[in-house]
Amino acid sequence: MQEHDHRDALRQGYANAAAVVAGVQPDQLGDPTPCPAYDVAALVDHLVGAGWRAVTLGRGEAPTGAEFPHVELADAPGQLAAAGEAAAAAWSDDARLDATTTMPWGETYSGRVLVDMYLSELAAHAWDLAAATGQLRRLDQALAGSALEAARAMLKPEYRDAMGAGEPFGAEVEPPPDATTWERFAAFMGRAPRWPAPPAATA
Repeated sequence: MQEHDHRDALRQGYANAAAVVAGVQPDQLGDPTPCPAYDVAALVDHLVGAGWRAVTLGRGEAPTGAEFPHVELADAPGQLAAAGEAAAAAWSDDARLDATTTMPWGETYSGRVLVDMYLSELAAHAWDLAAATGQLRRLDQALAGSALEAARAMLKPEYRDAMGAGEPFGAEVEPPPDATTWERFAAFMGRAPRWPAPPAATA
């Protein structure tokens, strides 16, 4: 059976994130988001930083540093677009999917897993921003299925709450019966799918 390849979806993830960031208003930067560690401003910085980190990984380089630099809101959509182009080039070699990289926290992942990881990262935080700033309709509906598939492939149970409650991923949440694919993705990533309602953890 041929293994999955989410590189095209990763590129969509950059465009999706850039579109949401472009809709953030300056007076929303201090607002809370579904990601408890970040307000809107910090999440914009994190999205851009994660986007460039995926480029570094695609080039076969180990990332350094845990903190991402501040990015002005006006510059952030362009930064994400540029990172998306750079990531497409960095991950263009099929051999990168099976090559391995050791991350700063000591775990080693294949390129295929890293593509899934950063697709999930970009999609989750784009959803966070969209929910926090009233932009859920701006999300790319065609991306949600691939993001959910990637998240299910890479997110091991032991990753949940590994760094404290909700960090880096919270417990999976039961989505409502009529949930959209984006809501099911958000719930899998530990978010209240209709935030800001409090999540109810699955049994």
